[in-house]
Amino acid sequence: MPPKVKDFYQLLEEIAPLQLAEKGDVNGLQIGSFEEEVKGILLAINPTLRILSFASVKNLNLIITHHPLFYHPLTCIIKEQYPGNLVYFALERGLNLLSWHTPLDKVPFGVSEALVKALHWDSEDFVLKDEQGYGYGRVVKLKKCVKLSTLAEEVKKALNTWVMIVGDPESKTDKIALCGGSGGFLKEHLIKRGIRTLLTSDIKYHQAIEAKERGFNYILVDHGIAESFILDELKERIKFFLEKRGLNLPIEIFREESPYIIT
Repeated sequence: MPPKVKDFYQLLEEIAPLQLAEKGDVNGLQIGSFEEEVKGILLAINPTLRILSFASVKNLNLIITHHPLFYHPLTCIIKEQYPGNLVYFALERGLNLLSWHTPLDKVPFGVSEALVKALHWDSEDFVLKDEQGYGYGRVVKLKKCVKLSTLAEEVKKALNTWVMIVGDPESKTDKIALCGGSGGFLKEHLIKRGIRTLLTSDIKYHQAIEAKERGFNYILVDHGIAESFILDELKERIKFFLEKRGLNLPIEIFREESPYIIT
């Protein structure tokens, strides 16, 4: 019997429980039907028209994204305007959109740990952990003390993305923290632990100025690319889920380029 959308919803709930979601976060089925039979699955970070078009052409009628399409209640859905154009496109082609956000940030195998693996490093623990053992970010002890500039070059090569540095390029460290996505909120926790370098995304100008004045370093990369490695982990877990049930469905990953063009 072919699996339905609800089966994959339940799988995600098992591996990254919704109770972990941050207050106000949006997770779950955003477009479609829980009872729809799944013919194929597309994994992506963001729900965009390009991704929906790809899924339609490939007959992958379940799209699982990390970021939701709707963060806030809609007051209208207009076919010619975003995000209404995506809603119409999905419904007219029988596509189902399922999003799973902050729970995937907080589980041990989640977004930050997937980023650690992509860099071929080994992590020690979360940066910030709750009583249940879930949390944000990962701490990495490097094999040797290296310059910030050298570390940034290593990250750039491994992730194949642009990199920016905040701090002294000549400063050295043998311990670094990582947080896939927007991890600036972890700075004070890291300073208390004596860790003064964070690999993350989305640091604003005044945050950068303050960090530089306080001797705290950032290695900044594209938000979507930093989070994209969780898709590989999801693919493996979905494949295992299907194999246990004697099922075989096509599963593809759509990797987006950075929306930023560095000239």
